[in-house]
Amino acid sequence: MRVARNTALRATAEVVGKLASLLVFAGIARSLGRETLGDYVFALSLVQIIYAVAGFGLDRMAMRDIARDRDALRGLFYHQMVFKLALGVLGLVVTDLGVLALGYPRQVVVLVAVLGAAQLLALLSCTPLAVFQAHEQMEYYFAATVPNKVLASLFGLGALIAHTGIIGVAVANLVASVLALGLAIWLVYRHFARPHPRVRAGEWPRLVLVAGPFALQEILGQIVFRIDVVLLSLFTSSSVVGAYGAATRLLEATLFLAWSSGASVLPMFSYLGRDSVPSLDRAYRASVTFVSSMVVPVAVTLFVCAGPIVTLLYGRRYDVAVPVLRWLSFAVGAYSVGYVAGTLVLVRRPGRLTVMVTAVAAVANILLNLALIPTLAAVGAAVATLATEILLTTMLMLLARRVVPAACWGPSAAAVALSGALMGAAMIPFAGRLAVAVPVGVVTYLVSVVVVGSRLAAEDASFVRARLVRSRRSRGAGSLT
Repeated sequence: MRVARNTALRATAEVVGKLASLLVFAGIARSLGRETLGDYVFALSLVQIIYAVAGFGLDRMAMRDIARDRDALRGLFYHQMVFKLALGVLGLVVTDLGVLALGYPRQVVVLVAVLGAAQLLALLSCTPLAVFQAHEQMEYYFAATVPNKVLASLFGLGALIAHTGIIGVAVANLVASVLALGLAIWLVYRHFARPHPRVRAGEWPRLVLVAGPFALQEILGQIVFRIDVVLLSLFTSSSVVGAYGAATRLLEATLFLAWSSGASVLPMFSYLGRDSVPSLDRAYRASVTFVSSMVVPVAVTLFVCAGPIVTLLYGRRYDVAVPVLRWLSFAVGAYSVGYVAGTLVLVRRPGRLTVMVTAVAAVANILLNLALIPTLAAVGAAVATLATEILLTTMLMLLARRVVPAACWGPSAAAVALSGALMGAAMIPFAGRLAVAVPVGVVTYLVSVVVVGSRLAAEDASFVRARLVRSRRSRGAGSLT
């Protein structure tokens, strides 16, 4: 199955990237302390909201349009990059001035500026990455992202070893982003059509209208995902933000599974229909099953072994992050399933529906954080995140049901859930010993999936096997055959 191959390529790239960034994050936590880590987490959360605003949903729109018409690449490429650059610079200047006006320390102001510049370059790199994904040729995505992540990690660790402080780590990230952008653009010119360098600012109003639903969904999604850190910084200390950031970084390290699956299936969701082979219903069901089966063992491990995982990465000074991580572990599954459902809804239903449900989730998230953070601090923010993700996923799956009414994935969900429960039960006696708990849990899960899944999800399993075989025979094909 092409989705499995592309997901595997992107997931491998993301695994390398997440492990590399996690090493730098752990290095910051251990060598610079919770307060500095809190400043870094706060600044990064702010610039990632800017990232969503400046991106304006253009990359997902480009993936959809290029998947339908390969020639769309020529006119969209630089047009979108210049639009994102203009909006990103404006957003970064306004945000940095706002942080300065609110009286945040000078270190935070500088971090926002440097990390914002690095994120803006990363945003520009997403335009060529969208080209690779739209053509369903994820080997180029792999080639563009892995060197960037490895270099960013090496540069960041080098900055820590050289005792340049947190600003030095941010500058190292910026340098790696410059190199990554150059490599990504070169791959587009080397292996795909040469984009027209013309930029027509007069067409930007039309671009805003077309990309509006994608943009609002991404902006609201970032608010759902980042506003907790901003509110924590207002109600608590940098030390609390640092502990919360330590837990959320582990959560984010797992979300590449959802992002990889969603990016891989977006082109297929654009061109498949109910009567195609395979049908849209079956592709959606297989995608949900696929991502669920990957994230459930990760969520179980984070919940059962939260203590030793936090200690291993950050040291015992971050024990307060353990209950936070346990609450967030449940959000891994909810977010991943909701991301696939949201991708289908965004592509196949009116954009205003996705915007509406994401807006509802954003408002709910803000209200929950305001209610829970004053009394529960970081744990309250984690509870608010979990409740919000469950709400958002439920709404998105109900909307997706109108597109794929025949996609019954109940047996598959039952198989994955039961296998996860058995895995957790097997790991609990060894929860304090990570080296024992993880192998026991993995073996239990795999055996459970084979035994239980073969009975409850036999049809999905045969579908995945059949598509994998066919994709090997047609790796060069432009569609699922």
